Amino acid sequence: MIYTLGLAPTLIQRKEIMPAHVATALFSSLALAILAAAGMWVVAPWAASLMRIPELADVLRVFALLTPFGAFNTTAEALLARNMEVRSVALRPLLSVIVAAFAVAIPMAYAGFGYWSLVSMQAAEIVISVVVLGIAARRYLVRPALSGKAFRDLWPTSLWFSINQPFVFAATNADKFLIARLLGAEALGLYGRASFVTNTASNLFSNITRLTTFPAMALVQDDKARLGNALLVSLSLIAAITLPTIVFSIVFANEIIGILLGPQWGAAVLPFAILMPILYVRLGTRALFVLFQARGKLHLAVVTHALHASLLFLGVAIAAPHGLAAVCVAVLAVVGSVFIVLLIMVRKEIGVSMKSLAALHARPALFSSVLLITTAFVKSSGLSGYASLATSLVGVLALTLALLRIWPELVLPPIGIEFLRRLSGSLSARFRSYWGD
Repeated sequence: MIYTLGLAPTLIQRKEIMPAHVATALFSSLALAILAAAGMWVVAPWAASLMRIPELADVLRVFALLTPFGAFNTTAEALLARNMEVRSVALRPLLSVIVAAFAVAIPMAYAGFGYWSLVSMQAAEIVISVVVLGIAARRYLVRPALSGKAFRDLWPTSLWFSINQPFVFAATNADKFLIARLLGAEALGLYGRASFVTNTASNLFSNITRLTTFPAMALVQDDKARLGNALLVSLSLIAAITLPTIVFSIVFANEIIGILLGPQWGAAVLPFAILMPILYVRLGTRALFVLFQARGKLHLAVVTHALHASLLFLGVAIAAPHGLAAVCVAVLAVVGSVFIVLLIMVRKEIGVSMKSLAALHARPALFSSVLLITTAFVKSSGLSGYASLATSLVGVLALTLALLRIWPELVLPPIGIEFLRRLSGSLSARFRSYWGD
């Protein structure tokens, strides 16, 4: 949150950069990472006391040692994203997560190391990323050096990115902090498991937008028409993918939790169902924030994140005495309200009409309604929970394939249909080439 000083995203947003800008960004990030590490080491016991989790002190000190590696990764990733080398950036987390999870975390967990398995997984992932990103970005990296002129060029934009980061952190973690503080670690664990789908999808989509959509929008940051079209396309894809997923997950919440987490997590079923609608809102919110970043309007993002964090603190504090389900309802209400505020701000910023924003949701909503009726009918047919889940999955797949053939616009927006056509054509060509040879 602190050590990059907003310099990495500034390298993406800025129209032109010179080697001195890269050298200055890398030098400043590494220097601040070392200072941040020292600060984390000192305040670790205080943070553990504040969260009422004594074991947190040692964990924070381990992460403090990793901050310089994180600073390097952030800068290298930004350079790759600016130069649209998406494949290099996309394969990095896949490789590092697989190695860290299967070679480090799972064996350590099996051996009984508990939460240190997760800490070690994070450490391994960061160190592996240094190697992978360093190799991928070697053409763009330069020797770290501080240039006063380059720093002055980067500073105005990076300052707003830096100011925004604490508010992003607060908006992302206010609910978790208050749940741990007011309801205890057990409730926090349930909340974390209940929100794992939305959090995972949000993090993955955030990486996609940060590394692809953000650089692409930054290239056309002064063209409001193209930005508006890109935003509508993004939101239409998000709606087409998430709305049916939300409906299906709510109907089969009990079975999904049972399969993914086990029967011992039954208490997470209701919070999971309540939080699932956040999936669309969070992904849509990410797309809206990327537009502000691309246009260099970070002050709008700061205001919105501050509002989000404030409403979360207020909503969770009011709902906490009524239990975890009430907290989930409050979180859903806050996230939805912030999304509406963002839509209004975007409308004023680039002139996208509310009518066009509403229209792109019509067909995904209709398809989701069909899905709801179908899955609810199967659910009430008398089959066992897991049998009805399997039957519904097969039915939904068959229905989707049939609609893609008969009425594809109901299932996907034009860009999604075009992507499937190109993919189908590519696979068919490879198949014919293989069998022809």
